[in-house]
Amino acid sequence: MSETMQSNNPILTRVETYSDYQHPMTIQGAVNKSVLLTAIAAGLGLVFFFYCAMSMNFGLAMTGAMVGAIGSFILALITTFKPNTARTLAIPYALFEGAFLGGISFVFQAKYPGAPLQALLATFVTTFVLFGLYKMKIIRATEKFKAIVLSATLAICIVFVVQMLMRLIFSSSIPFVFESNALGIGFAAFVAIIASLNLILDFDLIENAAAQRAPQAFEWTCAIALLATLVWMYISFLRLIGMSRD
Repeated sequence: MSETMQSNNPILTRVETYSDYQHPMTIQGAVNKSVLLTAIAAGLGLVFFFYCAMSMNFGLAMTGAMVGAIGSFILALITTFKPNTARTLAIPYALFEGAFLGGISFVFQAKYPGAPLQALLATFVTTFVLFGLYKMKIIRATEKFKAIVLSATLAICIVFVVQMLMRLIFSSSIPFVFESNALGIGFAAFVAIIASLNLILDFDLIENAAAQRAPQAFEWTCAIALLATLVWMYISFLRLIGMSRD
């Protein structure tokens, strides 16, 4: 049995249009799948990191990071516009993220020893703190909160796209913003904060989807979204730590 599902959540409205009373998703199911995908990404990342470290193969690390970044980005786009593919693409997505994490972590470890471990600890601590604040209802995903976080996220994406285009076309960079100065470090810290606040949106997405009895397959979509946020947090902390050492 199913019926139309109404939601104010922009992501939920976009990817799910009905409630499933026979096989609805659950919060625990979404958590289990999130843990699975995170474990796969972290496991492959560690294996790839240590393989590159033992062979001191920077070329392989960079290639793995680039392939992982591009592959995970493409799969994330596919699941966004075709959410019914999330169940099939979830594991490959985690594998691509693992390759990206392992490669980029090795590169940062070589230049900034200990930075990957510090970034990992920062990601775990921030995740648990925000989860606690969300559960205690100290931070809630109100419409105003969502608008601010989503707007900031979009602005950050635009800045990074402009930076990428400037490097590809003009071999230059946005002045000051991507340099190891006060403005650059401040921007890196801002990115890390916004990346972390996206976790609140992920928690809210899972909670609302379960409350509205979204189909069980939507658990995979939630898991992919949560893993994407965790990876963004880790990379943001990694950049911040690296820039603060220059």
